[in-house]
Amino acid sequence: MARLSVYLPPFAGDYAGACSVLFGLDCLVIVIDAGCCTRNYVGYDEIRWARRRKSTFSAQLRTMDAVLGDDARIIEQTLEAAHALRPSCIALVGTPVPAIVGMDLAGMAREIEATCGVPALGLATTGFESYEQGASLALATLCRRFAAAGEGAPARSVGARVRVNLLGALPQDFIADDALAQLESALVESGVELVLSTAGDYALEDVRAAATADASLAVSWSGLAAGRMLERRFGVPLLATCPMGAGGADDVARALHALREDGAGDVEAAAASETSGDQVLLVGDQVAMNSLRFALRRRLARRGVQRFVRVASFFALDPALSEPGDLALDGEAALVRFAEEHPGLACAVDPLMCRVPGIGEGPLLEVVHGAVSSTLFADRALGYTQEAFEEALETFVDRMCS
Repeated sequence: MARLSVYLPPFAGDYAGACSVLFGLDCLVIVIDAGCCTRNYVGYDEIRWARRRKSTFSAQLRTMDAVLGDDARIIEQTLEAAHALRPSCIALVGTPVPAIVGMDLAGMAREIEATCGVPALGLATTGFESYEQGASLALATLCRRFAAAGEGAPARSVGARVRVNLLGALPQDFIADDALAQLESALVESGVELVLSTAGDYALEDVRAAATADASLAVSWSGLAAGRMLERRFGVPLLATCPMGAGGADDVARALHALREDGAGDVEAAAASETSGDQVLLVGDQVAMNSLRFALRRRLARRGVQRFVRVASFFALDPALSEPGDLALDGEAALVRFAEEHPGLACAVDPLMCRVPGIGEGPLLEVVHGAVSSTLFADRALGYTQEAFEEALETFVDRMCS
């Protein structure tokens, strides 16, 4: 968000998204910074850190490191840490300083790997983009490097359970307590077998096996690039949706089974696009908000009510997943203008966005987004598959229809 912000804070950076993807992996993560970016990540952007610390370190760049480009010190210290910790892989994660001075993180990673034999990745995050960009880069890089189909790989399934890659499940989007575990459990209970899942712990073997899955499920924008790469290289079809409300996991599981059987599965295919009626604005991750839009339309249709439901985001919007009227917010001023043009606007937003004039004055559904408000409202966050979220959704619809 490049504009001056009066009401909203800076959002989680791309380096935080990259680190969160690697959190569940036995990976030595070196954040190439002076310490502040690492502190932001572990203190504000990664809610799991408070319960379970991982091997994430700051390179502690000094002024002379940046001026003289002292890559050798970072490489040496990374090798020492790798020797002590014996990780399954190593990742160098970029921040503004290496981006500005032009550090070759990929080259440094190759030198580290050649010396110690541990697979190493250089992730050229810059700190100038938001979290979903870094998460997308890290996940796609992992899959591009390690996913493989061939001799010794498990065969595609033909049984009752569909084997699925769960991509893009990160605490920045699913910050409610145990939301990630509940998402996995809901899918498993609906007949899904998880091959690779970024929601919990995983290993490089799971990344390799991702190429043999029956389908990939991207539950946020950050899972799209990896999912499309797996589809393009290995023929693993991709579904971009998020289980939403009561029965949402069952709907997704049925779509995944259909995707395996005939290559066509769409949870939201039956959702009619309405461009008339009062405006409803859903602000957040595109994939999750698309799924919320469908859930709202289905409930409004049962009552014979029409609303023009728009998805808006401060983060990336994929044109292939957008509908006419969806909004790419390039700064908080765009949200202020939209609220001024639609008094009493019904909206689903992070509670922090209620600081923006006009937001929260109409019917409101709180959708806590960790990338926006960190842990400020984590105790109020509801997992999308929880019964409490279903109740909140019904209350939101009641208020819109009253």
